[in-house]
Amino acid sequence: MDVVWELEDATVRDVHEQLAAARAIAYTTVMTTMSRLARKGLLVRDTADLAHRYRPGITRDEYAHGAVGDVLSWVLERYPEPAIAYLADVVGDIDDVTLDELRRAVARRRQLES
Repeated sequence: MDVVWELEDATVRDVHEQLAAARAIAYTTVMTTMSRLARKGLLVRDTADLAHRYRPGITRDEYAHGAVGDVLSWVLERYPEPAIAYLADVVGDIDDVTLDELRRAVARRRQLES
C-alpha cells in the first residue's frame, strides 16, 4: 500500500521493482497481494490495458483510522482496565486542543447513556 500511495498509480511491476530494491520478494507474491487488496477495496484495479494498473482505494488516513479503531475496539473489549489505564497515561502527552476534543467526546457519550 505504501508504494501505491507514493506512486498514486502503479502496475504490479512498478510495485515489485520498488519492493525488490529493498528485499528479495517474488513477483507473484506482489501480484497476489495486490489482487487481494483490490478485492477488499483497498486498491482500485484498472483492467483497460494489458498490464493492470492499480491506484489507492482509500487514503492513508482512512486506512489508519480503520486499523486503529479495529485494534482499540478489540483491546477495549478484552482488556478494558489495562487499556484505559494506558490511554490515560498517553493522554498526558497530548496537546490541549486534542484533550478538549476528547473531553467533548466523553461528554457526548455520557449524554447518550443517560
